[in-house]
Amino acid sequence: MRLTYLAVLVTMAVVLGCGSSDEGNPVPKNDTLADQVQADLAVEEARGTDSSDTPESDLTPDNSTCEPKCDGKNCGPDGCGSKCGTCVDWETCIDGVCCEPKCKDKDCGPDGCGGSCGACELPGVCLNGVCCQPQCADKNCGPDGCGGNCGSCESDMFCINGKCSQKDTDLDGIPDVADIFPGDATLPGKALANTVYAQTADTLYKMDVKLYKLEVVGDFQWPDDGATHKMTDIGIDGYGVLYGTSYEYLYTCHPQTAECNLVAELPTEFNGLTMIPAGLLDPNLDALVGISEDGGWYRLTVSQGKVDADLQGTYGPQYKSAGDAYSIAGVGTFAAVHKTGATSNILVRVDPATGEVLSEVGPISGYVGIFGLAGWTGRAYAFDKSGDVLLLDTATGQMEVLHDTEIKWWGAGVATRVE
Repeated sequence: MRLTYLAVLVTMAVVLGCGSSDEGNPVPKNDTLADQVQADLAVEEARGTDSSDTPESDLTPDNSTCEPKCDGKNCGPDGCGSKCGTCVDWETCIDGVCCEPKCKDKDCGPDGCGGSCGACELPGVCLNGVCCQPQCADKNCGPDGCGGNCGSCESDMFCINGKCSQKDTDLDGIPDVADIFPGDATLPGKALANTVYAQTADTLYKMDVKLYKLEVVGDFQWPDDGATHKMTDIGIDGYGVLYGTSYEYLYTCHPQTAECNLVAELPTEFNGLTMIPAGLLDPNLDALVGISEDGGWYRLTVSQGKVDADLQGTYGPQYKSAGDAYSIAGVGTFAAVHKTGATSNILVRVDPATGEVLSEVGPISGYVGIFGLAGWTGRAYAFDKSGDVLLLDTATGQMEVLHDTEIKWWGAGVATRVE
């Protein structure tokens, strides 16, 4: 405003200075006009300047009046244009706190500070900080080993060992080809996971493989078939179907109720029974094997209400059956045998296709009545006629007594696949 007023006065002075030279209108002296301009400027100074002409930047409050907000913070902005602190190079400021990334022993995944420890090359995925490569070769279903799956099966099938099973009409988890009751979801029943089973002539028992807790399932409930109802041994397939033999017949028995149903008549007696995983005796299905006292290894197949027994081989000239064997996919096939000249039963590894003894694991010292044998990964469970239940290391033969009972064991069994 001051400059505007000054410009007006200057303009007036110029106009007056250029007026007529007519002697009747004398021109005022220049020093009188200058005096007037100076006087007017002095008046304006006394009034003060107009705030509307003041630059906006001059109106910003003084930063000296801003109070920093740094309570509980050691980094990041303080709200007043400065910082509450600075983190070291390897740290990150998160909500006012210095955060140190946690990437030790990790090659992927979050670092805990909003960043990443790295990324995996496809198709790898990050699992607990480690890059994991899915394992789906030759699989069309089931887990891929990295928290995902290799696919899913149709509604009337289920997945086993990475393959979709054959049709399962009653959806009981047992495909029709292995289910003698394909229209009844309550039969034949499935063995529990992580469990081995053992039996006397009259009663079924179970034992978990983690705590070794031994429990009674129940007395066998036999059909009215006129047979001598004494269970000589049991075997369990990969679907959890429990088979049992008496002196005359082959049965399936429910693993939770001990209810038995007739399958077929046997051609002869067997003192041992086991199931062999698919791909060893049969390319697609688990195979049932009966073991004779002289060590004969017989493939059993059901046909028209009877069982055909085909000799596959024997334990060998030095060995006879002590009473049982078991076979688990990826683990091996083992048997308890009598050996000529030995004072104790011996745990041996055998060829699942022929029954031939491949190697001796070691003697089951002090025991000559191992009528029941089951196992798990790296260990076997021997059930002796004296009542003892033994834990055997299948690599070293080392033995430990798990249970000292008065139960007269006749047999034992375990599924052909470890879950």
